[in-house]
Parts: sequence; C-alpha cells; structure tokens
Amino acid sequence: MKVFAAMYDRIKWLLFPGINLHARLRYHLLPRYFLPPPNGTDSLVLDAGCGNGMLTYQAYLKGHVALGISIKEGEVSRNRRLFNHLLGIPESRLSFAVHNLYELESLGLQFDQIICSEVLEHIARDAELCRIFWRVLKAGGVLHLCCPNADHPDNANSPLDPCERGGHVRPGYTELSYRELLEPIGFQLTEVIGLGGPLRQWCNKALTLAQKIGGIWLGTALFFVLGPLASLDTRRPRVPYSLYVRAIKPHTKTEAIETWCGAQP
Repeated sequence: MKVFAAMYDRIKWLLFPGINLHARLRYHLLPRYFLPPPNGTDSLVLDAGCGNGMLTYQAYLKGHVALGISIKEGEVSRNRRLFNHLLGIPESRLSFAVHNLYELESLGLQFDQIICSEVLEHIARDAELCRIFWRVLKAGGVLHLCCPNADHPDNANSPLDPCERGGHVRPGYTELSYRELLEPIGFQLTEVIGLGGPLRQWCNKALTLAQKIGGIWLGTALFFVLGPLASLDTRRPRVPYSLYVRAIKPHTKTEAIETWCGAQP
C-alpha cells in the first residue's frame, strides 16, 4: 500500500499542480506579485485555504517561511506527504495544518503576506474574514486575493450554495465589490489583474467533461493536447474568468484613513 501511495505521489508531482488550466495559470502568474522577503530576515506567509498547496509551495520557493492551512484533513495530509516527505522540504520552512479560517487569530502569529486564492467565494462571512486577515497581517503586509470574476457569464450563472457547504456562496467579485469589501477595512488596492480568457475556459470545460466521461486518465490524455492550446489564450481578456487583487495594509492608521477617503468619489 505504501509503495502504491509513493508511486501515485510521484505521478502526481509530474503533473503538478494538476490538469485544471485555470489553476495552472494561477500557479505560474500569481507568484509574480508576491513580495520578496526582506534581505537577511525571515518572512512568514500564510496560504489561507491552501488546497493542493501550490501557492504555499511557490511562497516557499520565493524564500519565505510558508504555512498552508485548510479545514480539510485530507488536503493537509496529502500536502505533507508530497512536499515534506516526497520532496524532503523541512517543515520549518514549509508546513501545513488543519485550521478554521475564522479562527486564524488563535494561531498567535503575525504574517508578512497572506494568500487567499479561490476561497473567499466559498465564505459566507467574507467581510469578517477580511477583518481577521487585517488583524493577523503585519503593518505594511500584503493580502493576495484571487476569486472568480462575478461578471463572467459562467460564474454569474452557476448555482450557489448559500449554506456554505463547500460550493460558491456568491458568483465571485468584481473590482468594485473587491473595493467595497476591502477599502472600508483599511486595505489599499495596488493591483487588479484579470486571469483566464475564452480559449482557456473552453479548453478547461472540455477537460472537465473528459474527466466525467472517462475519468482522470482520459482527462490527463486530453490535457497534453489542450494544455498547449490554452497557452495561446489572450493575456488581457475582456471578461476574465478570475480576478486577482493585491491589497496592502498601510503602516499607520493615518495612511489607512487617507487611503479610504481618497478612494471616495
């Protein structure tokens, strides 16, 4: 059984971070916006809702001490097995833990940067969680958020899960709704980037359908055909599938007030 699990992990690593074309785009693009650690000092990064650990791992590659948390024990167990055991990365530099996002403050940690990718749309009390992010983020720290674009028709027309049982409780966010959520707390938005155009979305839908029909093996086979095609997608889509924002916590309350007042019409 252990031999089979080890073989599975090695195959998984060859395809990491998986065959979802939107996830692969986030894996390669979002780390460009992570700030490097200050010279000669450790920088602590939180991946809030880490999933398969791909962005936690990218933060580690950037030189940070990275902590990925998830409420799902299976995700944490798989990430530890892949990154800490198979790849041999020490837990002092890259670690994973089971934890509830609403209870982040109980960790007793302050973070230099927080990553929250494809998570906030699943959270009913998103404003409460963002205030928690504010409190556990150091002054001058950065919050990286990526969520579905609420204006994309595929997101706008998807069924919602208002009971917060794992699905989307909202179709996503727009630049305006990001600002309405974050700026009253004190965050200053410095980047708004659209990810994923129509060609990538078409290819990803085809991969999803292939997996439903023929399982992971058919999906993987088709991935080697559609993956290169998706890379031809426009870099600045008119209606992107997802929206990434980088938000800074100003060093002083005065800066925060000026940021909020300056954003008003």
